[in-house]
Amino acid sequence: MKTMLHRLVIVAAALMLGACASPGGIREIPLQMPDGGRATIVAHNQSVPDWMLARNKLALNFIVKGKVSDQQLAAVAAAEKACRLYTTIARANPAVSVLANGALYGIAGYIGGGVGSQAFPYAVFSQYARYSGYATGLGGLANGIVSLGGQTYTFESCGQVAFGLFPEYQVHVLMTSPY
Repeated sequence: MKTMLHRLVIVAAALMLGACASPGGIREIPLQMPDGGRATIVAHNQSVPDWMLARNKLALNFIVKGKVSDQQLAAVAAAEKACRLYTTIARANPAVSVLANGALYGIAGYIGGGVGSQAFPYAVFSQYARYSGYATGLGGLANGIVSLGGQTYTFESCGQVAFGLFPEYQVHVLMTSPY
């Protein structure tokens, strides 16, 4: 049991520390409206879940009217740079996020399992509490890993607000779900 727990901790640490993937290449998707109006959606092919993306490699997906100009690309790069810094400041360290969730769930499971075991006359409090603590703690670690995807939402929200301040660039950020 102890070696299995050690392996799980190593795997969780590798996942947290190894979150260094970046979105794939840029893809421009033309949009033509029935009245002849044109726009371009700029998207990044993403082959990994949001929680695996490194904060320093996050990129905005956006839409512009007509073709994408060099000025718009420069504005997007400036917004991405500022929003990466903001996301790093505004969100907790990934290791802290995941381990805090695991610890909180584990403690709650330990207490709940132990108290619940008292409904059975021959149950041993510590055995039930320990089992429940491990089981819910692992669930908390998984929940913490999934919650790391929220960093992408924070980043995109920052970009959306930034371009709201500068409407002259005519760049609109496309938001993804926070989950």
